[in-house]
Amino acid sequence: MLRGQWEVVGGTYVSPDEGLTTWWAHNTIVDAGHRTLATQLNATTRVGWQIDNFGHHNTVPHVLSNTGYSWLVLGRMAYRDLYDFASKSTLQFEWRSSEHEGTNGLRTHFLAEHYGLPSTAFDFDHTNVCDEDVLLGELQQLARRHVRQYPAHGHVLIMMGDDFRFVRAARAFGCLDRLISASRKHESWRDMKLQYSTMTEYLDSVQPHLDAHAMRVHGGDFYPYQDKPVEQYWSGILGSRPYLKWLVRDTEQIVQHVEALVAMQRMRGTRAAWSTLELHLEFCRKQVAIGYHHDAITGTCTDDAFADYVERLRTAARVALRIGHVALQPVDNAEQQISAAYNADQHIGSAYNTATRDVDNAARDWLEIAPAQCTDSACVGAAVVVTNTLLAAQDVVVRLRVHSGSAVLVDETGVAVQPVHVQAVDSAYSVEFVVSVPALGARGVVVGNRTLYADAPMLRDQIITAAQTEQTSLRADLHQGGVHVRLRSERNGVVRIESGGRVVRHQMRSYFTNPYVQSSGAYIMHSFNLMYSIVFWIFGGMLASGLALAWLVHVGTRHILWLRHVRVPCSPIGANGTSTVGSVVAAAIGSVCGAISVFYAAQKVSVDRLDDWTRGHGVFLLAAPVFCAAYVVGGALRWRKRRACVCVASTALGVFLALALGRAWQSRAMTFRSLQFTVEHSDVCSTARAQVTEGTSVEFRLCADTPYLLQASTLVHAPNNREIIARLQHGRRRTLELFDGASMRQRRASMWTPVPGTFYPAPLLARLGELSVHVRQPVGVSSLSAGMLDVLVHRSMTANDFRGLKRPLIDKYPARATLFVDLRPDADPVAVNNRVNTPPLAFVLPPHANISPHSALHSAVPHLSLVGIRAESDSVDMRLLAHRSTDISMHELLRNTAGAVRVHGDWSLCNVSAVQRTETQASHVHLRGGEQALFRLQVDYDR
Repeated sequence: MLRGQWEVVGGTYVSPDEGLTTWWAHNTIVDAGHRTLATQLNATTRVGWQIDNFGHHNTVPHVLSNTGYSWLVLGRMAYRDLYDFASKSTLQFEWRSSEHEGTNGLRTHFLAEHYGLPSTAFDFDHTNVCDEDVLLGELQQLARRHVRQYPAHGHVLIMMGDDFRFVRAARAFGCLDRLISASRKHESWRDMKLQYSTMTEYLDSVQPHLDAHAMRVHGGDFYPYQDKPVEQYWSGILGSRPYLKWLVRDTEQIVQHVEALVAMQRMRGTRAAWSTLELHLEFCRKQVAIGYHHDAITGTCTDDAFADYVERLRTAARVALRIGHVALQPVDNAEQQISAAYNADQHIGSAYNTATRDVDNAARDWLEIAPAQCTDSACVGAAVVVTNTLLAAQDVVVRLRVHSGSAVLVDETGVAVQPVHVQAVDSAYSVEFVVSVPALGARGVVVGNRTLYADAPMLRDQIITAAQTEQTSLRADLHQGGVHVRLRSERNGVVRIESGGRVVRHQMRSYFTNPYVQSSGAYIMHSFNLMYSIVFWIFGGMLASGLALAWLVHVGTRHILWLRHVRVPCSPIGANGTSTVGSVVAAAIGSVCGAISVFYAAQKVSVDRLDDWTRGHGVFLLAAPVFCAAYVVGGALRWRKRRACVCVASTALGVFLALALGRAWQSRAMTFRSLQFTVEHSDVCSTARAQVTEGTSVEFRLCADTPYLLQASTLVHAPNNREIIARLQHGRRRTLELFDGASMRQRRASMWTPVPGTFYPAPLLARLGELSVHVRQPVGVSSLSAGMLDVLVHRSMTANDFRGLKRPLIDKYPARATLFVDLRPDADPVAVNNRVNTPPLAFVLPPHANISPHSALHSAVPHLSLVGIRAESDSVDMRLLAHRSTDISMHELLRNTAGAVRVHGDWSLCNVSAVQRTETQASHVHLRGGEQALFRLQVDYDR
C-alpha cells in the first residue's frame, strides 16, 4: 500500500443492493466501511465501487458525493441503457440525484464489459500457456473496441480477474509482465501503451480531458436491471427469501433505535461504559450492513449462507437490545452482560421490538417477567420501560407475560394501569396494555407487589376473556379508535375494503413459472409470453390447418363435406359476399378468438395442463377441438385463401395484443371461491382472518396504536414455481411513487413492457394516487393498469437461471408480509411511514429503575429526528435528519435539552464520513428534506 501497488476502492462495508436499501442503511454502510478502513488500515478512498449490484439507485450519487467520493465505478446496466451510453461514447458520465436538488454530481465510469478476464486465455489459474502474440492481439482488439465507447481521451481500463482468481498469482503476474515488456517492442503496438494501473492512476489520467469537455449528465437511475434481451429481468430478487428481507429490516429498526437511545441517555448525563456500548453497537451495525449485501437481502444465496445471515442478524438484535438495557440502567458488569447476548441460547424475553410479530417462533414478540423476579410466593417486581425515538408521541401496545397472579401494574406515579387483555396461560398470565410514550422519550410501568400498591387490582382479578370471536361469514366489520372498516368477500378471493367512503380491493394472486420453458430462478422473473406462445403456436397451427383443409375440400362448392346435401345460402361473409366486409368479419372473428384463447389459457386451463402442453403431452386435447372448429367455420362460411389468411393473422394479432395489453391476466387468483372470515374483537385489535389456500392465509387487523392503518397481513408457504402477489385496487392513477427514507421516486413502466419489467424495489412505501401502502420489509411493486398495485411477497423456484447462484432456489421458509394500508387520503405518507418504521422498544428493568416520562429534545424543532451517534471519550456526535427543509437554530435545539448536559462553545458542522472531515463553526445549519448532517457537541456532566 505504501508503494502504491495496492489501493482501496469502494470503502463501503459491503456492496449493498441499492434498490432495497434504506436511507439510514446506506449511510451506515458507508460510515462503517470508512471507520473500518481508518482503524485497521489507516486508509481511505474517493472511488466508489459498485460493479456487481443488480441495478443502481439514484440515491447513491447523493450519498457518496456528500461523503468524500469523487468517482464511482459501475458494472451492471440494463442492456438497452448500455447500448445507448456506449453508442454515444458516454460510458463516463456525471450522475446526479434528480430527487436531491443542489447536490453535487458524481463522475461515473461504467465497465464496458462485465468484470472478469478479457478471455479464458488469461485464466492462468487453469492454463500455463502464455502465448504473447495471441494475448497481445486479444488485448489490442479489446482496447480498439472499447475506446470508441468512452470520451475521446484514449485511455482504456481492462479488468484482469474477478472474485476467485489469482490462486496461481506468480504464474499470472509473470505472464502479464512478459506481455507489458513485449508490447513495447511489438510493431503493432507503436501507437499503444500497456501498463499496470490502479483506479486512481487511471482516473487521474482521464481527468484533464473530462475537465476540458462537457460530460453527459444522467439524472435518473438504472432500474429495472435486464442483462439480456427477451425478458431477462432480474425482478425475482425482489421476492426471493422474504423472511431474510423481513429479518434485515427488523434488526435494522432495533439497531437504529438503540443508537438514538444511547445518544439520548448520554445527553441526559447518565454514567455508562460508553466505549463498551459503542464497540458492540458497531458490531450490530456491521451485521445489518452484511444483511444488505447484494447477495443477502436479495435472497440470491445458498441455504448455508442464508442460515448464516439469519444467525448474524438474530445475534445483532440480541446484542443491540442488551445495549439498550445497559444504556437505560448502567451496571458495573456491562461487558459481561452484553457478551452473554452473543450466545444463541441467551434468553431475550427481557426486551423486544414492539412491531415484531412471531413469524417462525424464533422472533420473540413479547416481554417476560422471569419467575425469579415475580411469582405468587414472592414478587420483587420489575419496571417495563418503553422508549420512543420519534419526534412525536406514540401509543403502543405492550405484550407481557407474568408468572404471578398477585402482581399489579402501576405507572411512575403509583396509579394503576388498566390492561386491555389479561389471560391465564399455563402457569403464567398474558397481559396486554397500551402505553403513550412522549416524543424522544420513555415511559415506565412498574410490575410490583400488591403489598406496595394496595389500591391497584391484582392481575388474577382482572382476567379478561380472550377476544370475542364471531362465526365464519362472508362479511366482517372492524372497529378501533373511532375507525370503522367493513370487509366484504367477493368471488375469486377478492376482499372489498370500505372505510370513510373509500373502497380498496385486496386479492391474493400467483404467477406460474414453467421450468421447462424459461428458467425463472433466484434472479430472473420471466413473464409468461413464451409459455403462452408455445400454447398459441399449437392453437394457431391447428386453426390454420383446419381452415386450409376446409378450403381444399370445398373449393368451388357451397357444401361442407359432411353436410354435402345441405345448402348454405350465400351471405356477405360467404364466398359471394362483399370482399371488404367478408375480410373485416374474418379479421374480427380471428381477433376475438385470439383474445378469448389468451384469457382461457391464462385463467381457466389448469396449470398442470399448461405444463403438459408446453412439453408436448396431451396436445390432442388442445389441437383436436381447435382444428374441428376451424374446419366447420371455414367450410360453413366458404372462406377462400385470402380470408382464411386474414383470420389466422388476426388471431395472432389478437393474441399479441391480449398478452401485451392484458398483462393483469397473466396472474391467477389463488382461489376462485369467496373467502370466509373469522372475526375477533378486543380492546387491542379487531382482526378478520381467512384461509386462501392450504398454505396461504390472510389477516386484516385494525389496532389501537395505529387505528388509521389497516394491516393486511399474509402468511405464505410458497409452492414450487409460484410467485405470490398481493393485489390492491383503488382509483385510476398509474404513476407509482416509492420512498426509501430520503425521497419519493416516481415510476411508470411502458404499456408494452413485459410484467417482470414493471416491478420496482419498494424499501419503505409505495403510493399510487391516494392509495398509500407502507411496508416493514423490502418488496417489489408494480402497477399493470390504472389503480392497480401488485406487491410481490414470496416465490420459490425449482429451475436454475444460471446466474450467480447457479442452482435452484427452493424456499420452504414461511414468510409473513404485512401491508399497512392508510385509510386517510390526505395523510402525509412520509410522516406516517416514519411512524410505521420507527416502532418503540420495550425493556424489562429492575424495579428501582428511575425512568420518568422525559424527552431528550423538545419538539420546538419541527420535522427533525435523531438518527444515530458516534460516541467518543470527550464528545457526543449526533446525526440529525430533516424530513422537510428546515433552518435549525442551535440555541432553539438545546433550549429544552435535559439539564444534565451543559454546552460549552459552539456547535460544529461536519460531513457524515470520516473522509476529508472538516469542521466549520455554525450557529445555524440548513438541512434540506432527507439530508443528514453530523454534529459534534462538547459536553460536561453534572454527576
